[in-house]
Amino acid sequence: MTTLLEIPLREVSTSDIQALKSKYPEAMLRVEAEDNLHSGNMDEAQFWAIIDLLDWRTLKADSIMAPAIEALSHFSTENIHAFHEIMNEKLFSLDGHRFAEQLGSNHYPPTEGKHFSADGFLYARCCVVANGEIFYESVLADPSKMPKEYGFESLLYLPNKAWQLKTGRDNYDYFPKTWSETFSNPTGWPGIISIKDRLTELS
Repeated sequence: MTTLLEIPLREVSTSDIQALKSKYPEAMLRVEAEDNLHSGNMDEAQFWAIIDLLDWRTLKADSIMAPAIEALSHFSTENIHAFHEIMNEKLFSLDGHRFAEQLGSNHYPPTEGKHFSADGFLYARCCVVANGEIFYESVLADPSKMPKEYGFESLLYLPNKAWQLKTGRDNYDYFPKTWSETFSNPTGWPGIISIKDRLTELS
């Protein structure tokens, strides 16, 4: 009789493996990996599945991005735009004083003689999203987990590069409804007029 054991891989310890080897010395180990990428419209699950394809085994940004760009390029242009929207929503949620004050040398508010880089804070937020859903949610819950001296600007160009790969053109001109620039989230920066509102006032 065949015995089928189902144990989530993340819950398997070294001692569990040793126990199974002792009890079933002739058994074959089979691992079923669920692929979250599926057909249909872009959604949160597919967004994070594509983010999980970033290859951190290499130090070059282009190589890190390549698998995710390739996967996203197989979706329709509308779904690439939807990916862009979801990405900006994640970055927008991290746009706030409580996250910026947890940065390293670029923390907000800046100390005397220091400059707060709005772009640097954006790239740090990109680093959070690029490290996947679990890390993203942990930072939302505990801003002290913000990357101190790290950023990943390349994430901003993922939708653009996927669209270029799909269409063979380099004139990507989609502008998401949600802004990702620093100081765009009025809830995160009480008392500070958002960039979007400033532009509206000037128009």
